[in-house]
Parts: sequence; C-alpha cells; structure tokens
Amino acid sequence: MPTNNQHVGEADFESYSMHALSREASARVEQHLLICETCRERLMEMDEYVAAMKDAARDLPRQSVAPEAAPEPARRRWRWPRLIPAFAAVAAIAIAVVALPLTRHATPAPFAVSLRTMRGPATQAQAPSRRPLALQLDLTGLAASPSYRIEMVDRSGKRVWQGAIANPAAAASVTVPPQKRGMYFVRVALPSGETLREYGLEIRGTD
Repeated sequence: MPTNNQHVGEADFESYSMHALSREASARVEQHLLICETCRERLMEMDEYVAAMKDAARDLPRQSVAPEAAPEPARRRWRWPRLIPAFAAVAAIAIAVVALPLTRHATPAPFAVSLRTMRGPATQAQAPSRRPLALQLDLTGLAASPSYRIEMVDRSGKRVWQGAIANPAAAASVTVPPQKRGMYFVRVALPSGETLREYGLEIRGTD
C-alpha cells in the first residue's frame, strides 16, 4: 500500500481498477490519489487498458462442441472445419494484443465540457461518447479546501470514475476516460466525502 512518499504499485493498481481490493486498501489508494497526479494518470491508463481487454474478450467467438468418441488410430485425420474456429480465436487474440498498444496511443483529444449548470430541471451539459472528456468545473462559492474529490456516477448512482483536484482555484479541469452514452452526474466533494456540488452530464453517441 502507498504512503505519502510512495507511489501505488502495479499489482495494487490492477486490483483497484478491477474492484478487487478490500475497503481499507481501496481507501488508502484513494487517499494517495488525492495528492498524487502521477498515480491518477497511471490509474486512468490502467482503466482504459482493462476496458479494452474486456471489449476484446467479448468479441471472441464462443462455441461449445459436444464430446465425441475418439477415432480409431488407423482412421485419425485432421478435421479442418473443426479447427477453423480455434485458429480464428487465436488470431483474434493476437490481433488484440498487437493492436491494443496502438489503440491506446491513438486516443482522440479530450472533448471540453463546461459544467456550470447544477442538477435540476435546467438543460444538462452534453458530450460525445467514445472520447475522453475535459471537464471544466466551476468551483465558485464552495467551502475552502486544499483539495476536492471529483466523482462521476451513472443514473443509478454507480461510480464510473473518480479523481481529485489539488490546490483548486475558482475554476478547474479534470480529464475523464471515454464513457458510454447515458445520463451521468459529476460530484464535487471534500476529501472526507461530503458532497458540495453536483452537475448533470448527458453523453450521446451510437455505442
């Protein structure tokens, strides 16, 4: 686990990104992320990598083959039609492994979104899917704090991303990984977890 002077280890990052850490360990990682921009950037890359691997795995063909009686040794032959799906799966994995680093480096520029309208009946901010988001936050009038916790949740309240702002001014910006289309809420909170402000954000797209 990290301390104020140590970065989060790769194993802890991977477990945290996959929600496999205990509550106490996750709390220590999140406390470190509030003050370490380097680790926040590494976590963002880890989240993008895990999401890409999950997408690649979902695209692999799934096939269940009924067991057959073993052929007699004298009549054993390669059955190419049965081998084609296996070759296709191996090829898909190889392509995903080779293409994934290229995909990560080809991430489009963040889309700037100004969040000034708080949650309510007013028109919500809008942004496209499949693109990182540069959220411009209006912090005017918030309780003074050396840092703020920034959290993005979906319509059901499930957290999809969390970051932090250190040494905040009246306005600040955070970069969020690409999200699926839908309605989201961006919350500004104290490090203790007390929510100070909430913005609505609608993500539109074809995914």
